[in-house]
Amino acid sequence: MQKIYRKIFFWGIFILFLISTPLVIMHSKGYRFDQKRGIFVYSGSVTLKTIPSSVRIFINNEEQPSRSLDIINNSITLNGLKPGTYKIRVTADGYLDWEKQVEVHSGLSSEFWNVVLMPQNPQLKGIESHKTARLFPSPFGKKIAYFEDLENNIFLWVTDFKENKTQLIFSKDNVSASRDRLENLEWNFKEDLMLIPVTRNNQKDYLIASASQDLSPIYLSEISRPGDIIKARWSPQEKNVIYFLARSNSENKSNLYRVSLDNNTLQLIIPGVIAYDLSQNSIYYIQENNILFKGNLEGGNITQINDNQFTDQPIGDGARLIAYDNERQALISQDGDLFVHNNGNESLSQKIASSVQGVQFSDDGKKLLFGTPNEIFVMFLRKWEVQPYRDENEIQNVIRISSPLENVFWFRDYEHILFSADKKIKLIELDPRDRRICLDVFENNLDDFPAVYDTSNGYYFFLRDESGDKRIFYFTLPEKTGIFG
Repeated sequence: MQKIYRKIFFWGIFILFLISTPLVIMHSKGYRFDQKRGIFVYSGSVTLKTIPSSVRIFINNEEQPSRSLDIINNSITLNGLKPGTYKIRVTADGYLDWEKQVEVHSGLSSEFWNVVLMPQNPQLKGIESHKTARLFPSPFGKKIAYFEDLENNIFLWVTDFKENKTQLIFSKDNVSASRDRLENLEWNFKEDLMLIPVTRNNQKDYLIASASQDLSPIYLSEISRPGDIIKARWSPQEKNVIYFLARSNSENKSNLYRVSLDNNTLQLIIPGVIAYDLSQNSIYYIQENNILFKGNLEGGNITQINDNQFTDQPIGDGARLIAYDNERQALISQDGDLFVHNNGNESLSQKIASSVQGVQFSDDGKKLLFGTPNEIFVMFLRKWEVQPYRDENEIQNVIRISSPLENVFWFRDYEHILFSADKKIKLIELDPRDRRICLDVFENNLDDFPAVYDTSNGYYFFLRDESGDKRIFYFTLPEKTGIFG
């Protein structure tokens, strides 16, 4: 009998081995048994890259074991998921949850490379300021300039973050800073000089002031030719050189000039310019024919960039040109019509939208953000071959609301957009899968407030009421959480 039992035991183990071995192999290869269908199916996965990187992940409300981050791209992959729809929730202490219904397909990975969790209570920091009307951080975030809110007088203050010092730079009666939101104080690239659009003697002018007060404040009209001066800009290469458009009462066309503060040398660069933009080493400009040209910063080596006109209609003196490079440019007419030139795999040159308030290229030039008073759009200038996939020249309506949209900025990953509406600072993602997640980042106590997002450092500056006084505050997005996120 013992011999029979041994045979039964042996053959039982052998049969179990024959049955289990294929199951183990199939499981290791990614196959899972679907009880509803009664068959084995090839599993899929979900890949997440999150900010912050230390998070908890739930699938259908069941918390998943913690996983190590991929050493190459700091992502987390959830393997072995049977094809179907899953509720994926990402949480972290002190942050708002991220949650989506995710489709998992056999043999494929559903990838989410830009999962951003917003802090529940951003840490506000105040800047010494009072009665603030507008604010202007310097290019590298070392300083911030602001105006006091005075109707017919100007008080210009600058805070130096490194020295933790705020000082009055300039004040003058019967001189007022421009209230046009399209006209901003501009810092030079050294962060020591400012160019400020003002009104004095009922004429438009530009004040030149030093943040360290090394240079006595002067007006651009005092060192340039007489006439209407518009669209003044600092040189991207020479810290004491300014470009501007001007024309006298006897002229019908504006000319592009440059002036050096070192010796007050005025130079005519290009005649008959309607709109221009400066890159690191070039001038892009449009004349009456609405065809784009490019020259060096001295006005030489002129070349025609595009054969086609932006439009055959007048664009107005208030038109704005925004050039990313020779292949990608945008033009906003004085009436708010947006025209885009995009020379990618497919060449596009046409009107894109109306009533446009502003445009911003992404840092890599692959996306163009633009908005109307109540809508935000993104145009994809290059084919996007990672999830979510996008076609070249595809335009997506990111959000449409009845309230006015203000303070529209790219978030630093260029896959989210910051904006404000109804007192709230909000963040919305571009990824439309399931739905676009739109989060309330912070609720302000002012109905209308200027704000600036410093993409490089992640600082969001804005005005807030404190005891009846408008002061500057800021918080960091995304929050700094240490070297490992």
